[in-house]
Amino acid sequence: VQAGVFKNVAIVGGGSVAKLGMKFAGNLKHNMPITEDQLGAIAIVIGENDGKSPVIRLDAIGKHDIAAGSSAQAIYKKLIVEPLERIGMGILDIDKFAVELHNPDITEPNGNGNVPRNNYRTIAGMAVLRGEMDKSKMDSYEDKYGMPGFSPTQGHIPSAIPFLIHARQMIMKGEIKNSMFVGKGSMFLGKMTDLSDGMSFIIEKNNSRKS
Repeated sequence: VQAGVFKNVAIVGGGSVAKLGMKFAGNLKHNMPITEDQLGAIAIVIGENDGKSPVIRLDAIGKHDIAAGSSAQAIYKKLIVEPLERIGMGILDIDKFAVELHNPDITEPNGNGNVPRNNYRTIAGMAVLRGEMDKSKMDSYEDKYGMPGFSPTQGHIPSAIPFLIHARQMIMKGEIKNSMFVGKGSMFLGKMTDLSDGMSFIIEKNNSRKS
């Protein structure tokens, strides 16, 4: 779109019936209702800069190459720290981080824990190590800069993007000025290959920046 090849591009992705069926066992084991009861899908339209809608920072795209390693520190260095450093920003300069937004009501009964919370604690830990935040504020980091997991858990569906429409609305209302979306490679595939990859991007308030 920025290059002028197309005026509008639609990105469409769907969940998986097979993945939908993988999640009910934990609920039944704990005598809970089946919470993974919908097939997730996403559609996004990226268009030309209209002077008012939030814009994507093309100078701060994060890319985690497989060769960079699969530790949490290596992943977040590539996806968060390095893109922010390129534009002179720190971790606390991002108002909201969207990470893996799996609904913990689905993942915890299956033994996978609270995935978003674990991600936010890792980001907070990196902010502490970088001297951007005091360790005493780690427990409150999720409340201020993150959000509870709310997404269906099928494949790529929960990977940050479900927050996009909410981020757009919050930016348009002036509630936040920016948001960073961090998508990591599939945990399932990662367990099979011991490899990881991912991408990240920032959207921000439109200040007539042609991005």
